[in-house]
Amino acid sequence: MNPIRILIVEDEQLVADDLRETLEYLGYIVCDLVASGEEAIFKAEQLQPDLVLMDIRLEGEIDGIEASFEIQSRFHLPVVYLTANADRVTLERAKASHPFGYILKPFDERILGTTIEIAISRHQAEIEVKKALFAAKNNQEIAESQNQKTSQNLYITVHEFRNPLTTIKLSAEMLKAYGDQMSEQRKQNHINRIESATDSLNNLLENILTLGRSESQNLVFNPKPIDIVTFCEEIVESLQISVKEQYKINFSVDGNSRIACLDEQLMWHLLNNLLANAIKYSPVGSKVFLKLIWAENSLCFQVTDEGIGIPPESQSHLFEPFQRATNVGSIPGTGLGLAIVKRSTELHGGTIYFDSALGKGTTFTVKLPWKLDTLPV
Repeated sequence: MNPIRILIVEDEQLVADDLRETLEYLGYIVCDLVASGEEAIFKAEQLQPDLVLMDIRLEGEIDGIEASFEIQSRFHLPVVYLTANADRVTLERAKASHPFGYILKPFDERILGTTIEIAISRHQAEIEVKKALFAAKNNQEIAESQNQKTSQNLYITVHEFRNPLTTIKLSAEMLKAYGDQMSEQRKQNHINRIESATDSLNNLLENILTLGRSESQNLVFNPKPIDIVTFCEEIVESLQISVKEQYKINFSVDGNSRIACLDEQLMWHLLNNLLANAIKYSPVGSKVFLKLIWAENSLCFQVTDEGIGIPPESQSHLFEPFQRATNVGSIPGTGLGLAIVKRSTELHGGTIYFDSALGKGTTFTVKLPWKLDTLPV
């Protein structure tokens, strides 16, 4: 432990010298010796001693009590009074400044040492209490912020469940009430809406469960050889059926290989979310592109759309759960898809990045190792 450094504030030179000798004998360091309240404030700021030993009647325009108020409020240093004044008025003024000790002259060496030690100990305890209170307040604010964020996320999720459930309910009620009066085409339209809404619910539930497993470290990485070309074709075909003629999904391959060692379930989440987002944020009648690019030790998946693009202010938080771009407007979504894509990419030991221009579209590129000996352990 470093020796305690003490600033002496005493206008009687003989007393000051005696104090210095006594304190140094007791093992303390006297960092300076001043005679006025103004000097005491200046030196306290400059030297930052561990304790100020303060007389009350001093040279200058302010006395020791006024100087003590200033030193404690500005620099949070403990002050111990060493004075010949014991009258009631002076004592009351001194008490109001909350000193860490009050010693009457002539001082006793043992009382002086004991008072200093207690003052230092009390000051350190107060610092620790303040730190604990600050930490508790900070933790409370963090907890409140997390609770608020959780509530907002829950609201978003509930809202996304409500939309397809409302569609299912309304279509079912229409079929029940007017089914015998409807044409076959209108019946089929309602059935199609129910099927589409059911698919949306299933996808939302799957995303929530996948993200939950990811955050609890229970999302398993299980790579095995798969025909990734056929795999991509099946995903594209399934999505093309669901969007009908509203969008055109183009799939192309650069390279002659077909078999890659990847996790099939994670790859489904990865590609399905990227393609679904590309469709969701693109105008009707536009095209979405999936390109598979083979390299010696890596496999690139590029998903390109002709959609609304991602504003610069939204890009840094894009892969965080429940975060959505500021320009999505009324387009439904939870912000879970890209968080799952990012996690699926990381489990493969891969990387993901994107390039986007507002009003022109976005390209997401996922680069994954595809050989067994290059996969993460």
